Amino acid sequence: MIEALYAGATEAENFFDRVTHVIVFHNDGQNIPAKNIIQSLGGQPEQDMVRFSHFLSPGGVKINIVFHDWLDACLKARTILPAEDYD
Repeated sequence: MIEALYAGATEAENFFDRVTHVIVFHNDGQNIPAKNIIQSLGGQPEQDMVRFSHFLSPGGVKINIVFHDWLDACLKARTILPAEDYD
């Protein structure tokens, strides 16, 4: 679905396929700590990739953990919004 709306965006099969965002679904008012989200991701290699992405990726790109509200807002705005407002 994202692929059709934003050129270049794809769904990755694993964290080593140039992931830029981890999108987490949650209920309204529910607060899920980032450490719990990271612990739920696959195994240790995937967790380390998210934790240390700014050190491991070319150019220091950080993998952002955002709630699905970010995706909804981006689709409504028809642009990619800052992830910091939705983590």
